[in-house]
Amino acid sequence: MENMMLALSLLLAGFIIVFVVLILLIIIITVYGKIIQAAQRSSKTRKEKKKTADPVQSAAAAQHGSIGADVKAAASSEGTDEIPGEIIAVIAAAVDAVYGSKPHRVRSVKRSGTVRSAWGNAGVIGNTRPF
Repeated sequence: MENMMLALSLLLAGFIIVFVVLILLIIIITVYGKIIQAAQRSSKTRKEKKKTADPVQSAAAAQHGSIGADVKAAASSEGTDEIPGEIIAVIAAAVDAVYGSKPHRVRSVKRSGTVRSAWGNAGVIGNTRPF
């Protein structure tokens, strides 16, 4: 009888410990989620403020030299191995995002010319696949 009471008390203590730890984990995950949501909201508001400031920056970029004219020049100077204008516009936008308010120009866009083997492509795909 004494062994049975000891077993029941250990069982009860085990259940209590497990459920208390589970409740603590739920609380920690909930608090962590709220912290992440607050950080995302603050970054979203910063991005919205930056978007409202973009017309001013685009006017400044127009004074430093228009990217659009350079993109058209790069697109027209390509020749036989032509890159579509949309791709050139995306590359120019990426350059603009990197350099920001500094004056910059995209003078030409060329294909890299390096071709990977099938094994190289498989390695790139395998190592850059999302989890």
